[in-house]
Amino acid sequence: MDELIGLVAVIGIFIFPVAALGTGWVILLRNRHEERIKMIDKGVILAEPERSPNRYPALRNGLFMVGLAIGLIVGMFVEPSVPENDFEFMVIPTFAVLFGGLGFIVYFALSRKLQMKERLEDKKMNADTERRIEQL
Repeated sequence: MDELIGLVAVIGIFIFPVAALGTGWVILLRNRHEERIKMIDKGVILAEPERSPNRYPALRNGLFMVGLAIGLIVGMFVEPSVPENDFEFMVIPTFAVLFGGLGFIVYFALSRKLQMKERLEDKKMNADTERRIEQL
């Protein structure tokens, strides 16, 4: 009976969510394909949506790793003050995930700021180019 409980736990924790996500992904792709086929049959050609590349992968990875490290350090300092119970082992991973997530939020804010700055610089360059063309 204990073996059955372990098997059900593994299925419930790992296999079921992976199967559910996989099924959802397949349904999404199938619906997108059918929609495109119908649009092509009607004579409408859809343009692919533009994907902006991730320009700052090193910044993202660095902030995430720093967040994880800070979370591990904070978790190690907090763990001795947590009362002993069934969830004591969760203190360090919880802080690591929390601060790793905060690292991603900081990355998002910084990348938005950097992208806005780049757009403003591009607009200024375009305006300068237009002025030079008009002068000719």
